[in-house]
Amino acid sequence: MQFKENETLIVLRFGELWLKGRNRNDYIRRLVKNIKEQLAGEHFTLERHFDRLIIRTNKKSDNDAILSKLKNVFGISRVEVAVTAKPTLAGISAAAKKMLSSRKEIKSIRINSHRSYKLLPFNSVDVVKRLREIAEKLGIDPTTKGYQAELNVSVTKDAAFISIDGQRGAGGLPVGTSGKAVILLSGGIDSPVAAWYAMKRGLEPVYIHLHAFQDSKQALDGKVTELFAILSSFYPHYRAYIMPSHLFQASSFKFGKYELVLLKAFMLRVAERVATKEGAKVIFTGESLGQVASQTPENLSAEQYGIKLPVLRPLIGYDKEEIIKVAKAIGTFDVSIRPYRDVCSIKSRNQKLNSKEEKVEELLGKMQIKSIVTRSLNASKLITA
Repeated sequence: MQFKENETLIVLRFGELWLKGRNRNDYIRRLVKNIKEQLAGEHFTLERHFDRLIIRTNKKSDNDAILSKLKNVFGISRVEVAVTAKPTLAGISAAAKKMLSSRKEIKSIRINSHRSYKLLPFNSVDVVKRLREIAEKLGIDPTTKGYQAELNVSVTKDAAFISIDGQRGAGGLPVGTSGKAVILLSGGIDSPVAAWYAMKRGLEPVYIHLHAFQDSKQALDGKVTELFAILSSFYPHYRAYIMPSHLFQASSFKFGKYELVLLKAFMLRVAERVATKEGAKVIFTGESLGQVASQTPENLSAEQYGIKLPVLRPLIGYDKEEIIKVAKAIGTFDVSIRPYRDVCSIKSRNQKLNSKEEKVEELLGKMQIKSIVTRSLNASKLITA
């Protein structure tokens, strides 16, 4: 890969992917594919350079839009706008001096250097020492505490990349590298956050949304479509089953205090059926231990009794404030708190807190749950993106 001196590039770091073994290249190829899909319609070129990806833009590029989209791509640990220099102390010094001179607002800075090509006649300590001297001459305090900005230098055989600050990436694994997950998505705060965590661990989403409307169009006209759109900013593809709840509710209301536990058991059985159809290997939910009646240890166990697939609950140890913090960060919170006829908000009093697995199985049998699952799936609407 050829670099011109003083060329401005976008540098993407892999982070966690660099720890992979023989399958590392598979992860990186998937990351490249996901980046290209995320930046569809933008003007850029993308190349790999050792332990990083390099994006070159041009006069037609919307750099702000590209940077905004890149921060949502799972598998990228850091995004930097960098200037290239010759991989020499003189070249690095000249480029860093020019960059620091253009940032009059910076009065203190931390200087970091990494030299990946070990045959160069200088090391990272030499780089930091030289740049500290330059910073001091410019009236900038080079410090490791209380600094305003960071100057980062990465030196390879072909070029040095110099940047100030940069931004953290989404981290995690590229979506698709861990297969598919069926995600139970309500209209509330928790489940979109769980969906985000599923994608962060490389899982491609297959959503199930159970609604209480007369038809699926009413559900899709509501906020669930907006939640899909927000989550799609992190990965543009998904499949979603929009499913009515009336068949379940017509059979469950007579069981009173078990109704909420039966609802969750029904949803997990639907999820397992969908997983078989879609080739998913895991089920994700937004449950947090003890948050509501259905989420006591006994009820969680009873609800998933007989389910063969792993049921993962990434929020199990989170309190509500912690979940809300993530929801705000990923952009789902304001939509999630809007009024909605959420089927999970069953208002039956005195819900059972310590259901027995055998009792739940008995009640599901009386409801003919297999038939309800089949009929509900047949009545669902599948949407894809």
